[in-house]
Amino acid sequence: MAIDSTIAIRRGMLAIAKADAALVAIVPAARIYPQTTPALPAFPFIRAGALSVIPVRGACLDGGNWIFAMHAFAKDRQVSGQIVETAEDYAGRIGAALAAALDRHVIELSAGRATIRWDGSQLLMDPDEGGCFHAVVNFRVRAITG
Repeated sequence: MAIDSTIAIRRGMLAIAKADAALVAIVPAARIYPQTTPALPAFPFIRAGALSVIPVRGACLDGGNWIFAMHAFAKDRQVSGQIVETAEDYAGRIGAALAAALDRHVIELSAGRATIRWDGSQLLMDPDEGGCFHAVVNFRVRAITG
C-alpha cells in the first residue's frame, strides 16, 4: 500500500527550520513560510517550495524520494541608514544557514522516518523585486515507511 508522507515531511522541515537558533537569528521564525506568503512580506523571509516525490517500493517496504527547495529573499541590510550587508551577501548567508539547519535532520513519520540532505544552492538576483537577492537551497529527502 502506498504511503505518501509529503504533508508530514513539509510540516517537519518547516518545524526544523523554525526551531533552528542560528537560522532564526537571521530570519525570525514568523517569516519562515510554507508555499503561501503574505501579499507584502517583510524582508528578509523564507518560503518553502513545492515537494515532488518518486515512490520507492520493495518487499515489505514503502517510501519515497522527495526533492524540494527552500527560497530565501533579502534586500540590503541597513543599520542607521547605512548598508552593512549587501542583499547578495545577506541572501547567501541565509541560504547557508538554511542548508546547515536542515541537512542531515531526521523527520519522524507515523510509519517510519525521513532523512533530509542538502543538495546544493544557487544565488540569484530577483527579477521581480528591485534590489532583492534570492537564494534557492535544494534538498533531497528519503523516507522508508511501512
